[in-house]
Amino acid sequence: MLSLPPRDPRAFLGRFRVGGLLVALFVIVLLFNSVFVVSPSEEAGTRWLGGTPMTSAPLTTGVHFKVPFFETVDRLQTSRSVYTLNNLDVYTNDNQKVTIDISLIYQIPTSAVMNLLYHIGRAGSLDIEATILPVVRDRALAAFARYNTLTISDQRAQITAQMRKDISDALLRLFNVDVIDVQLVGIHYSPVFDQSIEEAVRAKNLAVQAENTVAQKRFEGEQKTVTANAEATAAVERANGEAQAVVLQATAQAKAIEAVGQALKSNPEYTRFYGLQHWNGILPQVVGSGSIPMIDLSKGQDAGK
Repeated sequence: MLSLPPRDPRAFLGRFRVGGLLVALFVIVLLFNSVFVVSPSEEAGTRWLGGTPMTSAPLTTGVHFKVPFFETVDRLQTSRSVYTLNNLDVYTNDNQKVTIDISLIYQIPTSAVMNLLYHIGRAGSLDIEATILPVVRDRALAAFARYNTLTISDQRAQITAQMRKDISDALLRLFNVDVIDVQLVGIHYSPVFDQSIEEAVRAKNLAVQAENTVAQKRFEGEQKTVTANAEATAAVERANGEAQAVVLQATAQAKAIEAVGQALKSNPEYTRFYGLQHWNGILPQVVGSGSIPMIDLSKGQDAGK
């Protein structure tokens, strides 16, 4: 009769420990797959075997349970998100291509979470940006198509406001997404257009320079005319003044002569007085013998007394 070798208790204990570790590991994995946490910046939903949604309303912040290995958790960020669309080619109403950069700030409300997770695009949050992108591109194209390339810089604020309104209305109507802000962060013109703008600016500067030169010449001519007119006016005024002075002097002399004549007529003695007043003290020089002075000095002395 065969006898079995005695069992080693240590081997049995070792196998028990390995089995216990496996069970503990399985329990831990099971627990990890049964519990999930939704952060404050997101909301979530679950699907059975990656297909049928298991939640009818979004799961909000906190700890939640699911069937391990059979339910998949889909998360969607509901805090404010920034989406940047770079190098978007648009066309103006004069058929010029312009490349723009757009920054979009949006927020997904609770009422839109389930629709975006399970009814638009693929299940989950994989297609959110792909869902928004076509709408943003289409409204940007429509906004720029209303403006001329040459007026874009001056009307940038109006274009931005138009895009903000159009994009906000479309995303709210189609997906119930709230748009916080839309900014036109970059405008890039084609090299050909940039060159034409530089040439136009150069031509305009030359035209302005020519106009300034003409204006300067006109100003200098006007200054010379004003100076000549002023000098002519001054000469006329000076001549008038001199003429008036001569007239006044002649009038004064005539009046003086008239006054003297009247005095001589009315008073014969005034003749002697006038002669003495204008006498220079030199006796008249008479040529020939027997000549005597014509002025009676004695009468003049008596008159002085």
